[in-house]
Amino acid sequence: MGSKTKLTNKSLKDASIVSSNIDTSAVTAPAIASNAVTSAKLSDNTVAAGDLTSTLDLSSKTITLPTTSVTAAMLSSTLDLSSKTLTLPVSSLNTQNFNIALLGFKKAVSENLTVFNLIDGVVDEFADESGVDISASTNLNYCGTSDYYSNLTPDSFSAGFTTTTVTEPDTSVTGTNPSIGTGSFGVYTVPLCQTSLTTYVWGAGGGSGGPASPYDPTGGGGGFSTGTLAVTPGQSIYVSAGEGGNLAGVAITGAFFGGGEWSFAAGGGFGGGGGGLSGLFSTPSETLSTAPQAFIITGSGGGGGSYGGAGGGLTGDAGGTQTAQTSAGPSRGPQPQPNDSGGGGSQSAGGQAGAPSPVYSSGTPGGLFQGGDSGPRTGGTAPDSFPFYAGTGGSGYYGGGAGSTENGSFGAGGGGSSYYGHPQISSGSTEDGAGVAGGGTANPNYVPGTNEGGPTGTSTAGEDGFVLLTGTGLSISSTTIISDPFASTTVPTSTRIVVFEENVGSPTLNTDIIASVSRNGGTNFTTVTLTDSGYVTGSSGQRILTGQASISGQPSGQSMKWKLELVNQAVKIHGVSLSWA
Repeated sequence: MGSKTKLTNKSLKDASIVSSNIDTSAVTAPAIASNAVTSAKLSDNTVAAGDLTSTLDLSSKTITLPTTSVTAAMLSSTLDLSSKTLTLPVSSLNTQNFNIALLGFKKAVSENLTVFNLIDGVVDEFADESGVDISASTNLNYCGTSDYYSNLTPDSFSAGFTTTTVTEPDTSVTGTNPSIGTGSFGVYTVPLCQTSLTTYVWGAGGGSGGPASPYDPTGGGGGFSTGTLAVTPGQSIYVSAGEGGNLAGVAITGAFFGGGEWSFAAGGGFGGGGGGLSGLFSTPSETLSTAPQAFIITGSGGGGGSYGGAGGGLTGDAGGTQTAQTSAGPSRGPQPQPNDSGGGGSQSAGGQAGAPSPVYSSGTPGGLFQGGDSGPRTGGTAPDSFPFYAGTGGSGYYGGGAGSTENGSFGAGGGGSSYYGHPQISSGSTEDGAGVAGGGTANPNYVPGTNEGGPTGTSTAGEDGFVLLTGTGLSISSTTIISDPFASTTVPTSTRIVVFEENVGSPTLNTDIIASVSRNGGTNFTTVTLTDSGYVTGSSGQRILTGQASISGQPSGQSMKWKLELVNQAVKIHGVSLSWA
């Protein structure tokens, strides 16, 4: 045999063995040690998809991919996971439940679906009353035009106002009348969902003249007006129940509010004061100056000197007559004068004053919301104790004029006019007084002792006015809404509720709105803590209340019910979504 030469790695120089020196298949797997080829000896992209078999079994391996490595576009349009178990984080599940509830609610709304059933969940949009257990719920008030339940129940209101009292304190605040000629308005606050008030307004009567006069110095009776006032919930309506005109012999600054003022010397007098007006106003100012501030007014009676003019009517009666006229009327006394009594107020001007006196006292005409004033002595030689006999004008939309006094004539005040011409008043009407008698006494709501003038033979103040407001609105009730049962596919242990709610009042979550869930058909309920998750759209309207709770402590069951308790504050519930697992 020939000799052999041993080759060592030192016998091979770098780059002496190249791929052209190696036959195909010369290097086989057995010729390569098990640890000879490592990942460090493989460059990126050395092993491509074509180097792998078409079927790659990685069932025994754990594959970790970057978060964004698999996107929706990489998946087929139909993904069958029916044989798989999919586990998601709790926070992810809550988000999905929330989104499903919101989308289900919107779907139900857009397609007018009442109950939108899901697998282990339900969305009820309240398109009608199906889905709610009417017999188990209490004080339900369902609005079919706007699809919501609320804790507001229909209620009738009847609020009566005197000068110092109210009959219905839930909606009303009393006015004041601490002394003659002073006071403040009462206030009526329009209840929820009330859009109209029926108004009944009686004007005050005028005061009668002195008892020593044999010439019938009676005060005029107040008028009566009624109408329907369009209102807005929460609106404040300011109410004046007119103060009756004062009796003769007492210096006054005018009845509250608007009765004519008068003054006299120390010896007393026969002339009474005109009554203050009754009415409803949009402002609480006691110094009204423009007609739009008034909604409805009833004219009050004029003060007696002879007999005072009654309140209107759209025009008050002139003093000394029972005739609606703005011009001056006759007086009474041993030497009566044809124009010493004041005229009645109208829809555009106050009543004319009695004819000016060159010696004794002259009155002033009436004005907007104000009766005419009786003046002091103007001259002459009689002592200061000489009595003044003129009555002052009754107030109203426009007040009556005051009378004047001459030696032997006693002028009376004219009556004020009524008003119902405001655009928010409909079906308005008025009835004037008749002499000492007031208008509206036949109305079934009339209160005795209201709006008559002071009678003859005495020195008596006129009766105060009265205002009555009636209507139908809504009041807050304690309401419980309980759903019908919904079947679960398993015995659930946890639940999530989404409530679509609208504020009317200012509710406190979990105090004024309390949610709970049952898995055994309503026998047991677990309270769910609600949180405010924002509005469905924008920054107002329906807001989303969400909450979740464990119901594993309840007796086992698969009949799901939700319950909402609404108390203290007014709310509207537009829908509820419930899911369970």
